[in-house]
Amino acid sequence: MSIRMPDLMKKRIVQITLEDLRFLEVKGLLLDVDNTLASHGKPEPLDGVEDWIAFMRDAGVPMAIISNNDSQRVMPFAKRIGLPFVAKAMKPLPSGVRRGTQLLKLPPDAVAVVGDQVYTDVMGAHWAGAKAILVEPVDKYETWSFRVRRRLERGVIRRYRRMHEGDV
Repeated sequence: MSIRMPDLMKKRIVQITLEDLRFLEVKGLLLDVDNTLASHGKPEPLDGVEDWIAFMRDAGVPMAIISNNDSQRVMPFAKRIGLPFVAKAMKPLPSGVRRGTQLLKLPPDAVAVVGDQVYTDVMGAHWAGAKAILVEPVDKYETWSFRVRRRLERGVIRRYRRMHEGDV
């Protein structure tokens, strides 16, 4: 399988279930912030995110935030939802994902990275030996570099959907 191909796709993070984690043989989650847990740059989580995190936490799923943003963006958000974090993760490089798996005290193959971008979140997960769950971005905040990456992602997403017709 291509390093760009997610192991699972969902519309929103709150649709990820315990059954999905069992299917992927995942025990912990590393969660991206912008366009995954919150709208880009916003300090508050999306509707349902705090309840979903509480549910996963109650089910014993260790979680942490992993973001390419700096601590000034990530720390207040992580504090609000009560999760440890890795800022300046430099995804898709594997070092940030590995730091996240160390926070969770789990090997990379027992962790899934959840995010909205193929060329950062999915590739970073796979290069580190973790699984990848791709969610649709929640808003259209896009610089020129985002537009280029989103265009490149379309083929990967189409191929995933063809491979998993009826699953998404």
